[in-house]
Amino acid sequence: MNIKEIEQLIERYYEGETTLAEETLLKEFFSGDDVPEYLRQHQPIFRYFADEVSRTLNNEEQEKVLLRRIGQFEKEVSGSGMQPVQKRMYYLSGIAAGLLILFGLVFTFKNELSKRNHAGLVNPSTEVAYTQTKQALLLVSVGLNTGFDAVQRLNTLNNAMGQIQKINKFYNYQNQFINPERMQDPSTNK
Repeated sequence: MNIKEIEQLIERYYEGETTLAEETLLKEFFSGDDVPEYLRQHQPIFRYFADEVSRTLNNEEQEKVLLRRIGQFEKEVSGSGMQPVQKRMYYLSGIAAGLLILFGLVFTFKNELSKRNHAGLVNPSTEVAYTQTKQALLLVSVGLNTGFDAVQRLNTLNNAMGQIQKINKFYNYQNQFINPERMQDPSTNK
């Protein structure tokens, strides 16, 4: 086969228009040592494919590999995301932390007001105490809302990533059944 035909086959190969027989010719050509210098950049690709064809697994090894991958997939699917009990505990711990901060602020302001009253420095009226408490509660509310917004965004992102992982796993397993020659070597299906 002459160099012009090889160049045309390479172009057709990269366009996805070659037949299996033509790809075999390319693999044979590039596995030899008489490849011109300007075509040597394509040589590793075809040598890789030629080497991979020679690597095969027997039926027992293929079954073991397949069962191991199915087991890994089942573990990943069943173990992905938090369990409902964990989610409830996560939210409850956030609420408990918010209430703890709220009570701490209320008692701190109450203590501060009682100290001022006992010291005789300031005699605040109920309106002043009400406004200070209102400001403290608003401050806590803003902080909690910011935290809940961040948690909600993270939860949405976590759900989306879980869905993407499921789709990716499905796609990988679909390709394994559609293209069983990829199953011959576990290193090609990562």
